[in-house]
Amino acid sequence: MTGILVVVDPFSSGTVFARRAKELHGMRSVAVVTSDSLPAALTAHYAPDDFIGEVRFTTAEETARRVESLCGGRPDAVICGSEPGVEAYDALASHWGLRPNTGPSQVRRDKFLMQERLREAGIRHIRQHRAPDTEDAVAWCAGSGLREFVVKPVKSFATDGVFFCSGPEEVRAACERLFARSDFSGRPITDVLVQERVMGPEFVVDSVSLDGAHFVVDMFQYTKENVDGNPVYRAMTSVEPAEHPGIVAYVEQALTALGIGNGPAHSELVLTADGPVLIETGARMHGGQGPSLVDASSTHSLIDLALASRVAPDDFLRRTEVRPSLRRGVVECFLFAPVTGVVTANRVRAMCRDLDSYLYDTCDQVPGDRVDRTTDLITSYGRVVLANADPEALAQDTATVLDLDRRGAFIDVRPVG
Repeated sequence: MTGILVVVDPFSSGTVFARRAKELHGMRSVAVVTSDSLPAALTAHYAPDDFIGEVRFTTAEETARRVESLCGGRPDAVICGSEPGVEAYDALASHWGLRPNTGPSQVRRDKFLMQERLREAGIRHIRQHRAPDTEDAVAWCAGSGLREFVVKPVKSFATDGVFFCSGPEEVRAACERLFARSDFSGRPITDVLVQERVMGPEFVVDSVSLDGAHFVVDMFQYTKENVDGNPVYRAMTSVEPAEHPGIVAYVEQALTALGIGNGPAHSELVLTADGPVLIETGARMHGGQGPSLVDASSTHSLIDLALASRVAPDDFLRRTEVRPSLRRGVVECFLFAPVTGVVTANRVRAMCRDLDSYLYDTCDQVPGDRVDRTTDLITSYGRVVLANADPEALAQDTATVLDLDRRGAFIDVRPVG
């Protein structure tokens, strides 16, 4: 086909959509950008040359008018490129009638409203409270009867501003830190979300939907570590979706409740003793390296399915006639910088490339480059991606990479004040 694709906030993994739409479907693309204050870690790989033009989002009506003026008429499809664009994407899809999602868009972005929607739908959810100030948050925690809490911005993503807290006083400290800053999208934090901390292994499930029918493409299990009370990703390991039918069924229920009937979604959940419970769902494709990991390990491409659901439904239905399975296991290892400073030596590639499972890494720092102390997903200074059809070899190589990183063998950093 030929035509025009609108990509809303084409950042993170969403940078691939314009090029892939041209390669597979002969489409040209227009970028719609919602903010000029998004962090460089999110926007670093944005490629303006992949687009025939860029439009700044204001209102759905005005933005649509400017897009139509730019491309000579109504576009043929619209897709969300990254988390900050979810609500603008919803508004434009509804304005043009291009397979929009249903129900209020806020429940797909606001984590408090997301859990409330699950509660209203009778789906397993998390006890929570939305606090306008620190004292209100502490009072709710003290009266909740709970011991463990999660505190975060109501529109958090990429683990930004997420704190694990034991007791009201740790909640107080987390709230004071959050209310003094802006969230990852650059908006001042005016209220915080306080939730019960649910326990169990954590999974991520990527899905793509078409006209209300959901297709789970892949599944990963997270390993996280605490850094100053923040949960920070340490590894992400592929899992066979067919081995967890209960998780698949729960995610499909949650997607329906949240009105995500068209396009990709990225759901994070905890498998508790009582069954899976949703942490949050993003109405967009898995960010970062996630889609590349799926392509490297699965029978199905998350990128191509996400795109097909928006621009080529017949192709989507053909591709989803067969359920996905793993061709080989894959692990993404997240590397931690112990301090903020200047790199004086980088040995990541030299120490990892001879591992049987080594696929690639993202660690291109050279002496003189600056890295930040790792406190969340964004400040991880790089990834080592491993892939192997032999589970034991993959597990051994994963342990080797993480051990080397914990011992500080990969990089030398000269601290700066």
